[in-house]
Amino acid sequence: MAADKVYKTVLPNGLRVISEPMPDRDSVTLGVWVEVGSRYEPDAVAGVSHFLEHMVFKGTPTRSAKQIALAIERLGGSLNAFTAREHTCFHVRVPGHDLPMAVDILADLSTRATLPGAEVVKERKVISEEIKDVHDTPHEHVHDLFAGQMWPGHPIGRPIAGTLATVGATTRAALQSHRRAYYRPDRVVVAASGALQHKRLVDLVRRQFRFGAKSASRMAQSPPNGLPPIRRVTGRDINQTHVVIGVPTWAFADKRRYALLVASSLLGGGMSSRLFQTVREKRGLVYTIYAFHDAYQDTGFLAVYFACDPSQVVQATDLVLAEVGRLARTQVGTVEMADVKSQLTGSLLLGLESTSSRMHRLARHELYLGDYISPKETMKSINRVSASDLTSLAREAFTTDRVALTILGPVTDTTIGEIDWGRLSPGRAKKTPQQ
Repeated sequence: MAADKVYKTVLPNGLRVISEPMPDRDSVTLGVWVEVGSRYEPDAVAGVSHFLEHMVFKGTPTRSAKQIALAIERLGGSLNAFTAREHTCFHVRVPGHDLPMAVDILADLSTRATLPGAEVVKERKVISEEIKDVHDTPHEHVHDLFAGQMWPGHPIGRPIAGTLATVGATTRAALQSHRRAYYRPDRVVVAASGALQHKRLVDLVRRQFRFGAKSASRMAQSPPNGLPPIRRVTGRDINQTHVVIGVPTWAFADKRRYALLVASSLLGGGMSSRLFQTVREKRGLVYTIYAFHDAYQDTGFLAVYFACDPSQVVQATDLVLAEVGRLARTQVGTVEMADVKSQLTGSLLLGLESTSSRMHRLARHELYLGDYISPKETMKSINRVSASDLTSLAREAFTTDRVALTILGPVTDTTIGEIDWGRLSPGRAKKTPQQ
């Protein structure tokens, strides 16, 4: 891992430019991150951020949709975008000497897209097919259901793409209004990593990006803390039952995120993890099982996903609860802690070989921390996590009343009542009523 320096420049209009030059690379990855995602949308236009992300590729005053794609692909590069709950990102990877073209294309897309009405009509159909595709893919759809049950009644729990109804009702005027409200310079981060010079990047961005005036306000959203998580079965006639079980945790900026990293990896971060060894290797109940987590401005979650035969849902869930309960009752041994930390720091080092991974890291740190935490500092923080930190985390986070449980498949609501919740929280009643 090269000891590369990170540079940050804030332009007079509030747009932030962050870069990490990597002289030993031949490519550069550039991203434009806009601080808007699905949690900022009113119910009536749910999915509008994602819809707008699609539409900016449909043409600008100087380029058609095909010309946009060809401009990057003829260089051997790649151009793509994604929408998340709290941001939208347009990103490109090209040879380092083609940085000016990359800046030009991303500026064209994010500031000058024409959003033609005929394309809005077509894209409604495209996004509707995307939503149907997710719905027909149980291992994806269950995660949308889980988010809604983790944060019931809050925009952060809605599907990022919206619904068939809201997408079908989205108009060109709604897209234009959304862009005017949120695509403002003080809500934009331009991040780049690879073969570049920071000053040159800043000069290119200053010339190309025209986002208009700053935001009138930051349009903050209330935290999703009003309702308890839900446990629910969604019936579906499929061969496997898909399960996500998890708890709300803390914001990205919370220092406990390092303990969460370690806990997630220990529970389900690979083939040597506790859940993989217990539920798959020893019992043979599942093919896929893993733990995962994410964090946002004011909340987060830690969860476990698995899929199994409908007849084995209760047994597999009980084993997951037992492993989490064991983490709360018994401190992790020295050797296991060392192995998990080695896995995490090694994975971080391998990821840093990618200019794309580094660009994403730069942007997320700026968006959520307003600062940059170096890989070296991150590894130090991981290594500072103690066994008692994990025990405290498990006792605080994994309590019965905080668990969201999502089951998708050919089982009934009675399944929830058959689960031995006492394995999670010793001393409580073994079973809790369905919510």
